[in-house]
Amino acid sequence: MSANHEHYRTCKNYINKRVRIITISGASYEGRIVKVDHNRVYLQTGSNNRSNATVSFLPFILPLVLFDLLAIVLLDRPFRGRFC
Repeated sequence: MSANHEHYRTCKNYINKRVRIITISGASYEGRIVKVDHNRVYLQTGSNNRSNATVSFLPFILPLVLFDLLAIVLLDRPFRGRFC
C-alpha cells in the first residue's frame, strides 16, 4: 500500500478532528481537517495573531498535498507517542 493511500485513509478517518500535520520538509500545521480528496487534505487553521491582519478571511483553509505529508497526529485526545 502506498504512502499516499495510507495518508488518504488516515485523513478520511480524521475529518472534523483537530490534528497536527508534519510535512516531509519539516513544516508543521495544526488545524481541523475539513475535506480530503485523493491528492490533497484541506486543513482549517486559525490565526494566532489577528491584530496584525488587515484583511481576515477566517476560517482559513489550507490545502496540503498528500504525498508531501510525513506524519499526522490527532490532537483531540492525549498524545500517546503514536504517529499515524
